Amino acid sequence: MAESKSIYTFYAKQYLIKMKANAYRKILFALVLLGIADSAYLTYVHYAPQALVCSSTGIVNCALVITSQYSVVFGIPLAIYGLAWFIAQLALLFVRKNRDIKLAWSGLGLIAVAYSAVSMHLLGKICEYCIALDALIVLIFILYFLAAKEQ
Repeated sequence: MAESKSIYTFYAKQYLIKMKANAYRKILFALVLLGIADSAYLTYVHYAPQALVCSSTGIVNCALVITSQYSVVFGIPLAIYGLAWFIAQLALLFVRKNRDIKLAWSGLGLIAVAYSAVSMHLLGKICEYCIALDALIVLIFILYFLAAKEQ
């Protein structure tokens, strides 16, 4: 009887872990899709600035931020780097293993968040779309970290 109870406990724990992993995956999927949409929009408005829908008064000035000298690195707009990062993140969602790669890739995103924060600080302006991307990257990292900690 004790043996069957321990087997039941084992399978119950495995089931809960799998449910939690599926929940993490669904949340990550939604966050990544939002990131793809946001970075695709920022890429578009980099090349067609008249399409930008954002305040340009006060501290919020997306046009200034996304056209500043900090918005292009090695001749490529940061929005394209962001789009590539989120697309790679989407591909990683379909890889069941390699949590270290997923964690490292999301950690790499934190470097971009730091760059974004420093850039906006130096400009004295913020971009709400950029901050949304930064928040998505941080949330994705936290979810991967929590998932890795539970395994």
